[in-house]
Amino acid sequence: MKKIYLLLIMASFLITSCGATSYNKRIQHNITKVAKKYKGKRYVWGATGPYKFDCSGYTQYICKKNGLKIPRNSRVQSKFGKYIKRKNLRKGDLVFFDTSRSRRGYVNHVGIYLGHNKFIHASSAKKKVVITSLDGTFHGKRFKWGRRVSGS
Repeated sequence: MKKIYLLLIMASFLITSCGATSYNKRIQHNITKVAKKYKGKRYVWGATGPYKFDCSGYTQYICKKNGLKIPRNSRVQSKFGKYIKRKNLRKGDLVFFDTSRSRRGYVNHVGIYLGHNKFIHASSAKKKVVITSLDGTFHGKRFKWGRRVSGS
């Protein structure tokens, strides 16, 4: 009887784990797919979409389109979800930066990791949603950490 009970527990764990993995990959794919649809939309400080965005309004909007609720502000977003080191980033993770001139050490910018060392974000410098590389760029040098929000 104990063996049957143990087998049922193990089987349910495997089924649940497999479902969670495919769900996570689906969410990751959907986040990046939806994020790319808004490439080129105008940057406006304080805007939350769907035609204009600031950086945290953009990430919040994209997450909401994927059924994920995250805070509005980049600094608060940077504390939400699971902490991720740069080397462990996956598609759909949020990426955070200190873009201040004096590098004050706090987060003031956010984007969405696309894979292959690229991320998409609402750029105040470019005045639109753009894809940027993390390789030796302004943002690459100012990267702080990533966050994996629930489901991605």
